[in-house]
Parts: sequence; structure tokens; C-alpha cells
Amino acid sequence: MIERNNTLDGRMRPVVEYEAALVSACSSIVLYQAPFLFGLPYSTAHALCLTSAAMGVAQYVRGRKLKKYHNALKNIDAYFMSTDELKASDKYFWLGRGFEWKQKHAQRLYEASTPNGEKIVSDSAIYRKARKFCNLNADNKSIFVKALVSQLNEKYFFRVGGFKFLKNPLAPLPPVGGSSVLHGVGVDEEDDILPQLDSLEGHVLVMGTTGCGKTRSAELFITNDIARKRKVKINVKNNQDEIITRIEEQPDGMVAVLDPKGDADLLARAYSEAKKHGRPFYFFHLGEQEITCRYNGIGNFSRLSECATRIAGQLSGGGDSAAFKEFAWRFIAIISKALFAMGIRPTYDHVRRYIMNMEVLFVEFCEYWLSKQNMSEWRELVDIYSKQNNIPEHLKGLARRTIGLSMTVESLMAEDPSLRNSAYEGLLNAVRYDSSYFSKITASLLPLLEKLCSGDLINILSPDYTDTSDMRPILDWTQAIRRNAVVYCGFAAMVDRDVASAVSNSMLSDLLSLSGKIYQTGINYGLDGSSSHDKPKIYLHMDEANEMCGEEFIPILNKARGSGVRVIAYTQAREDLEVRMGDAAKASVIEANFNTIIMFRVKTVSTAELLTDQLKEINIYDRSTTQGASADLNIEEEKANTTTRFSDGVSVIRTQPLLAPSDIVSLPKGQAFALLEGSKLYKIRFPLPKDEKNPLPSEMKDVYRNMKIQYRSYDNWWEKEAA
Repeated sequence: MIERNNTLDGRMRPVVEYEAALVSACSSIVLYQAPFLFGLPYSTAHALCLTSAAMGVAQYVRGRKLKKYHNALKNIDAYFMSTDELKASDKYFWLGRGFEWKQKHAQRLYEASTPNGEKIVSDSAIYRKARKFCNLNADNKSIFVKALVSQLNEKYFFRVGGFKFLKNPLAPLPPVGGSSVLHGVGVDEEDDILPQLDSLEGHVLVMGTTGCGKTRSAELFITNDIARKRKVKINVKNNQDEIITRIEEQPDGMVAVLDPKGDADLLARAYSEAKKHGRPFYFFHLGEQEITCRYNGIGNFSRLSECATRIAGQLSGGGDSAAFKEFAWRFIAIISKALFAMGIRPTYDHVRRYIMNMEVLFVEFCEYWLSKQNMSEWRELVDIYSKQNNIPEHLKGLARRTIGLSMTVESLMAEDPSLRNSAYEGLLNAVRYDSSYFSKITASLLPLLEKLCSGDLINILSPDYTDTSDMRPILDWTQAIRRNAVVYCGFAAMVDRDVASAVSNSMLSDLLSLSGKIYQTGINYGLDGSSSHDKPKIYLHMDEANEMCGEEFIPILNKARGSGVRVIAYTQAREDLEVRMGDAAKASVIEANFNTIIMFRVKTVSTAELLTDQLKEINIYDRSTTQGASADLNIEEEKANTTTRFSDGVSVIRTQPLLAPSDIVSLPKGQAFALLEGSKLYKIRFPLPKDEKNPLPSEMKDVYRNMKIQYRSYDNWWEKEAA
């Protein structure tokens, strides 16, 4: 038989310690005031009085602890924290308050669901009547009733200045929903959860349904990452020109917030924390053309083929569309190669203009190439060739000047084969296509390019590098990383999802390409004294990450980690990833690359199973009581012997996972389970924000107001509690 003390801690019972404490207190009083009633001398009676009082205090403390546990099973008081109180460290990251979830907590959770436990966990009859009375009389105009309702809704009966006295047991519970039992079973073990910062290298996946506190946790994590500093050694010269080593604190890497829908509170938090800690701030938003940074999604690359991949990657590649996608990729690659050969940084607008008329780019390239050949008479040759009647078969259908340029270039290449140019050959092949056929194979590409270059977007996504009158900065990830900047990127996905997806995926591709360069040469490549060991930290917070998932997201998770990229992704459900990727296997690959999972309340069991399926199984115990009697009648002696049996023990009633999916589905708002480093499960709750004002410059206050109107990512469910 298993010992009860090892499995059941007997918390789901009435608080009998109060009665024992009362008896001890009465005994102490009698022993002190009337020792003669016990026939004891004063010295002995007083000693027994102290002993009885000590026993009473001990019983009261134990009873108070048990009562606190019972109350926590019904309600846990929220706690508030300002951003100044957050603990930032270069060794660990602060994850809220909580405890490690073990077998004993699962056991207590089971005990709370038993009939005895339900009596303690359920609201009392007087509480239910008080709540019913307040709800029915919320609009009652009677002064007496209004005062009574107001008092019943107060958390404390008395308030004197900033002090509160006599807690009201009939006050309404905070509107957090869910089951408070989940955190109540370990409330007496609650402490700060401080996992090692290195565990972030395995990336973090935060999941939770709308309005459960997911965005609030994002604010806390972003604030912590911005505030974090690291100590670095710097070599400087003193007055005697001697090099000495000095240790200084610097910001710990770049913090980027990618927000598809545009959350005003995330913007305000990122900006205020960046200014508080003296970091540069970049603001990029597709819906705020006047003050946003400009960004060329295809202008930075390690290989020319990346330009084509970033644009063509947004096209559908399934079924019959695969061939058209490959054709589109090829023509974009031809355009990019020609522009690069001409010393022009490619933009979306370049691709849009030239994909509609490749002959224009062909002419511009030929003129550029001929001007570099140290021959002054090339224009005369073009005129001569353009007037010939004997036109080569492969040039028929082109304009006369185009034919003249092509024949001039080919004549020079024939004389000197070393002049042969792959960019020219690609353009020549492209212009030879029949115009109607070319339009058909690029039909799926043009709508996307038109969206990316429509209206004011053309000035944001296709910046003119020669326009000195445009004072808006151009976002460059290399410079942002070198400066340890804070970058906020809003994509206005609810306005145009296709554009938001294309731009966000281009950013991820840009970061992926840059991470490869950092891995090889360090972030300070090209600078004096740079080293391949100059690898920074890049904290990439991706709200609504499923909106930005593309083919480039998987290599960012499983390959970019070596260059310092640490992804913290926020989404609602597993199905979101599968729908976005269009393939369950790819969605599973994404999930497998997250080493840390933080899960708030979710709406689907399959999402909860992402965490619970990784947990070990445990035994759940319960009391088992048996009793019986038997009679042994001895006929010869006419005597009857009766034997009784009674046993009380503990036995295993079932085996189950350490946590069930139904437990995650019933989490209150602001609470979550966290699986850290693949093995340790923690039950955590996040603080609610204190009333703080995030300072914003005048030009961004209108942006904040507009974003508040257009999109609200979560309801401030704590405001009623904080009032």
C-alpha cells in the first residue's frame, strides 16, 4: 500500500484548525485567569498557558494557510507592474510569476474536481444571492439600494486614504473567465520565473486566442528586450597613447516588431521604451505614408536571384500555376541582372515597368553597354544597322532602333568573344517572345506589382535614392542592427492582405540573406577591424506570425539562429499556420523549430495538444476505504466468533498526461502554461499594466489614434478590476 503522506496532502477539507485555535485560546485565558479551577500552582498554570497559546497560534497559522489556498481556488488577486519594475538582465529573461507544474499540482487539480473539492471551489449561496441582487438592481434609483449595491461591488468595505481594510467576500470576481483552480493549486509556491536567456536561441512560440493576454505578454517581452544591456570590452587610448581595456554597457542587440494588422499599443510601447533607453527608432507603416520610413524589399541581397525569389515567391505555385510562377521568376531575374549590370538598385517599380515592356529595358541596357566600350562611333553604327532591310530572323518584330542596337552589340561581341554578356543574352531572349504570349505568362505577376506600386506605396516601397528632397529615412537592416535600433513595422494587413504579405515576406527574406552574411563575416563586414566573430543579437517579435509565414520563414527558424536571430512568434492556433502554409507537413516543421512554447487559453484541442503531447504521463491517486464483517459459528461449542475488517489506503485510479488539453482551454485571461527547454512545464501569470502614459511625438499621435480606431487587438479586461 502507498503511504498517504506521499501522495495526498489533505487540502480539500474544512478548516478545522480554527476550532482548535479557539479552544487553545480559551484554555490559555482560563489557565491565566483561574488556575485554581485546575488545581494547579500559578507557575505551572502560566507555563501551560504559554504552551496552549503557542499551540493556538500554530493552529491558526496552519488554518490561515489552508484558507488562503481555498480562496485562491476561487479567485487570485491580480497584480500590477509598471515597465520600470521589469527585471532586465543579460543572463535571464523575466517570464512572469508562477511555479513549476508537477505531479502534485495535477493531483490537487483532480482533488478539486471531486465532490468534496467542489464544495470548496464552488461559490457560496450568499455570494450568488449577492451577485444576483446587484445585477437585478443595477439601475435601481433608490438611494438605499444604490448605496448597498455600490458597497457590495467594492472590493474592500473601508478605504482610508490609500489604505484598504476588511476585504469584501461578496465582491464580484475579476472578469478573467476560465478556472482559477489551475493557478490556485500552486499559489503558495509562486515566484518569479527566470529562465536562462540562452534558451531564447531556440525561439519562442506564444499561442492564445483573442483577448487572453497574448499582446500584453508581447509588450512585456519587447520592453524587456529593449531594456536589456550587455557588458562589452572596448579598447581605448589614454593620454599617454596607451591602449587600455574598458568595460561598458551597450544595448543587447536590435529589437524588431513585425505587426501585420497594426496594434497601436505595441507601437506606443516600442517607441516609448526606445526613447527611454536611448535607442534609435525606425517606424515603418504601409498606411502612414507621410512619416514612415521607406523600404526597398528587393534592393539588398547577397545573390541577384534573391530579387526574383522575393517577388515570385508571393505567387501561387500549386497545380498549373507552377509553370507560370517559374516563368515570372525567370523574367524578374533577367530584369534584376540587367539593372545590376547598369549600376541601378532594383525596386518593385523597376520590375513593374520593365515586365510590361522588356524592349525598353533592352534598349537602355544596350545603350549603357555600348557607352562603356570606348568607341565614339557606336551611335552611327546603330543608325546604319537600323536602316538595313536584311533583318535577322530572331529580331523581326522589334522596333528599328532596337534592331540597330542589337546588331551593333552582336557585331562587337563577334569581334571580341570576351565581351559576351549574360545580361544581354537574357534580355534578348525575353524580347523575342510574342507580346500576347508574354502577357499571358506574366498575367499573374502584374496584379501583385500593381498593388505594390499603387498610389503612395510606390514612394515607400520603391524609394528614389537620388531624391534629396525626400527626408524620410530608408530602412536598412544592416544599419539598424549595427545601431542596436528598435524597429516597428506595421503592414496594414486588414487594408490589403496581399501587399502586407508580400512586403513582410520580403523583409524576412532580406533578414535571412543578411543573417547568412553575418554568419560568414560578422555584422561589421566591410569595416576596418571587423571580425567574423562580430555576431549581434536580433530579437524578432512577430505578432500574428501566421500572416507572415512563407517559404523563407522555415530557414529563418532553423538556420538563422547561428547569426543571432531569435524569433518570438505570436499566433492563435495551429490551424492558422497550416492554412497559411497550405501544407500540414510544413506547419509541423515550423512548430518543431520552437524550443519554448507559451500557451494562453486556446479554442481548439488540437492547438492545446501541441504542448500536452510533449509531456510525460503521471499517476493520479485517491483514497480507497474497505470494511466488512464475517461470523464463524462453532456448532459444537455453540459459540459464534465475529471478525471485522477495515482498511483505509491510497491507490492509483488512472494514468494521464501531466496536463490535459481541457486544462489549457479553461485558462483564465492573463495566465498561461510555458514549456521551457523542451522539458520543464511552468504555470505562469502575467502582470497587468499600471496606468502609464507612453510619450509620443506630435506627428505620431494621429497615427496612434487612427490605429486605435482601425484595430483593437485585445480588450482591456483588467480595467474594471483596476478601477
